[in-house]
Amino acid sequence: MITTLDAARKDGLEAILADPALIRPVFQPIVDLKRSTVVGFEMLARFAAEPQGTPLEWLAAAERHGVAIPLEAQLVEIGVAARDRLPANTFLSVNVSPEAILSSEVQGAFASAEGGLGRLVIEVTEQSRVEDYAELARALARSRAAGAAVAVDDTGAGYASLAHVMRLRPEFVKLDRGLVADADLDPAKLALIEAVGAFAARLDAWIVAEGIERRAEQELLAGLSVQLGQGYLFGHPGSELNAELDAAPVRLADSGSELAALMVRDAPLLEDGAEIPPLAAGSVAVVCDGAGRPVGLVVPHGDGTASRRETLVVGLAERVSEVASRAMARPLHTRFDPVVCCEADGSYAGLIPVERLVHALAGRPA
Repeated sequence: MITTLDAARKDGLEAILADPALIRPVFQPIVDLKRSTVVGFEMLARFAAEPQGTPLEWLAAAERHGVAIPLEAQLVEIGVAARDRLPANTFLSVNVSPEAILSSEVQGAFASAEGGLGRLVIEVTEQSRVEDYAELARALARSRAAGAAVAVDDTGAGYASLAHVMRLRPEFVKLDRGLVADADLDPAKLALIEAVGAFAARLDAWIVAEGIERRAEQELLAGLSVQLGQGYLFGHPGSELNAELDAAPVRLADSGSELAALMVRDAPLLEDGAEIPPLAAGSVAVVCDGAGRPVGLVVPHGDGTASRRETLVVGLAERVSEVASRAMARPLHTRFDPVVCCEADGSYAGLIPVERLVHALAGRPA
């Protein structure tokens, strides 16, 4: 039975689909928790149609009336266009459901993006179960090839289980706000966050904690090597893409600067798929995708040839001890390959030879 309110909501959806200007995008900052600096934004939506309602009410109504995918496609188009206004060295995350990712409407919005999908993060929402992971993985692979990264939303709630994360292999794992709220007061939440963090580190994924509202939460999460966070502590969603925080919290100790001090930046960069050039003995080249994100190493052999292999990618906010531990856990044939460091937006920052990590742990000059 369609109620009067629901009928009015249906009319409102028809108006929104006919006039995208009725969608007002707002942006919430995503922050490096150790440095208290903005590294990205999540795009959310407000709807100016009648009757008034929350975004969740509008999205639920769109699902009921069979227009959820066209509405999501409009949101994707708005997000893709908003990248032109991004501050330097930041990214934009846009929520998209698994069904919408597979749709021709959303795929068309991705395909028509001028210049590819660089600096865009596709945040896979958790409202429904994924029916075909292989098909979803293929669709996400096409978007990654165009420069996008992938995030899994609300890990720890709903369908966003660790098995779901493992199948999608995202670049960002977003902790559900239910895990984050008062985590400094709840040992069970603390243990679960640590477990998710260790799991994400094995996938070379960044952790993003949602719903941070208190300084104590920020300090705890930063101490657990949760690299990124968002919440009212840093800023409410607003119409501007502003890299300045509403009220910048006190900067925490920047352990990431220790990693930066160990980096070397003179390695040649190769575009993914390019021919492997000759390399001098002892040197390596970094393979990057179209968005400048490292995806592999080229390592020379003693006979003058070289081959590509996978690499360990870490963020500058990680601890030296943790990076060294992960490097030593690699298979023997890659254990002493240099570690690749990335900026918060996933772009290449530099290489760290394993011997520099060892020297740093021993308190010796690199």
